[in-house]
Amino acid sequence: MEEQHSQTLPRDSDLAGTPDFVESPWQAERPGPASLREVMGEVESQVANGNIARYIPLPTGFCPLDDVLNGGLRPGELLMLGGPFGVGKTIFGLQTARNAVYHDPTTQAIYVCFEHDRAHLMARLMCLESVEQGLGEKALTLRKMAEMAGKPLDGAGVITLLQANAAYLPLLQALDRYSDRLVLIRASSSTSTLAQIESWVREVASPQTERILLIIDYLQKIPIGRPFLRPSEEVTTYLAHGLKELAMSLGIRVIAIAASDRPGLQAMRMRLAHLRGSSALQYEADVGIVLNNKYDIVSREHLVYNLAHAEAMRSWIVFTVEKNRAGVHAVDMEHRIDAAHFRMDLNGRFVRERLVDEKVIRE
Repeated sequence: MEEQHSQTLPRDSDLAGTPDFVESPWQAERPGPASLREVMGEVESQVANGNIARYIPLPTGFCPLDDVLNGGLRPGELLMLGGPFGVGKTIFGLQTARNAVYHDPTTQAIYVCFEHDRAHLMARLMCLESVEQGLGEKALTLRKMAEMAGKPLDGAGVITLLQANAAYLPLLQALDRYSDRLVLIRASSSTSTLAQIESWVREVASPQTERILLIIDYLQKIPIGRPFLRPSEEVTTYLAHGLKELAMSLGIRVIAIAASDRPGLQAMRMRLAHLRGSSALQYEADVGIVLNNKYDIVSREHLVYNLAHAEAMRSWIVFTVEKNRAGVHAVDMEHRIDAAHFRMDLNGRFVRERLVDEKVIRE
């Protein structure tokens, strides 16, 4: 079994980069041996010279998640994100990308999306940012943006219309703060292979960039070009291994959104084990998080005695950290979701109610 499995893993040529690529601050150390003394000397020299980007975690912007992750994601780490359809995985991924570039001018985020075009992702970001900048009732929605686009004045586009309204100045200033460092990539399930994704990272990475966050939405859509890999387990193993290798070889952080298998969609509470090709995902991931709507997974005792409180639970998304190589795991946190503006409240809390766990409770 071991020999058969190894045939499904990427070869060096699959992830080969440009040979004369100039090393940048965000890149990983070169492969090869070094004594502990040499490593200590290298790290001491880099920190003393201010080259500290690779040693500082990149926050997701969500609290208390970053505390659980001991500060955020580190170079070479792969975060695997799963959850039921429509629970908010893309919202989390795109919002995390925004958080990374909003708070750190030396960070670049690359969002590779197989599900939506770039214009739609831009519209989501504008809706999200309008709330983050406190626009209140003037916060954008897709409907408002469609109405603006449908009634142009003297050939003006949506951005020009927003510029003409002083209320939207904070939104436009916030977007201008990071718009050059948030790259939106429309991927194809026919041609956007792992090698193509690596090529994109190298192509768009700025020489001034110190940290790169790559988000894949979603993993199982990446084409493999390997007809001999037929079972979904083999395909997922190949892709998960490839993304982890990509994170390690380039020294970047990677978030991969993964789809559930059929039993997972029917489970009372989705787990990391329900993701398609789960064994490979669990092994390769440094962090494994599963999102669930709180109403769907809270124990029944919290629903039957207070119906109003139970209905309010539909607005909360539970983040379950099932794997965490940098700290504790089996932690449940919750964040309120604002689906109309494609965002979640950044400040969440640990779940206090009892949740359904098929290993413990059968209702």
